[in-house]
Amino acid sequence: MDTERKNQANKLARECMVTALMLLLKEKPLSAISISELTEKAGVSRMTYYRNYQSKEDIFSSYLEEALADYQREARELSLDQHAYAPANLYHCFSYFEKHKEFLDSLFKSGLGHLLLTAISRYMLETWHKPEDGIEHYYGLQAFAGALYNLYISWSSNGAKETPAELVKILRRIAPPA
Repeated sequence: MDTERKNQANKLARECMVTALMLLLKEKPLSAISISELTEKAGVSRMTYYRNYQSKEDIFSSYLEEALADYQREARELSLDQHAYAPANLYHCFSYFEKHKEFLDSLFKSGLGHLLLTAISRYMLETWHKPEDGIEHYYGLQAFAGALYNLYISWSSNGAKETPAELVKILRRIAPPA
């Protein structure tokens, strides 16, 4: 029970640091944010920061990994295993973009948007590519990962007006599945 309590406290501290970093990024660039300033804003000690992270960028990487793990868990629970272009998979993807918009926008503002592309590409390949599928399928999934990444950037830059359901309809009209 004591270990579970420590894990809960550590998870809360990590969430506080992500939130604090996103708030501070509204005021200044990542390079201008000190660890002291970050930990003070988060309400955690410097020791807690260094126990969890090696750099401010690690805060984003770790949070993105946790969000991706949640995404994968939900996809399994929803049995979203048809193919990458299935409407249910796209809806799930765009819903996650919407849910994590503030975090993703902070990621881009910090110059770390490439982490999202890497996460999308990795997920696509781990979920829908097998070695026997061939190179064309591999390239198709990589291209689709890039399309989802660029769609997020455009959607966010345009004020995030469309709902996930509208984004699915738009994407399926402009790039219908083969």
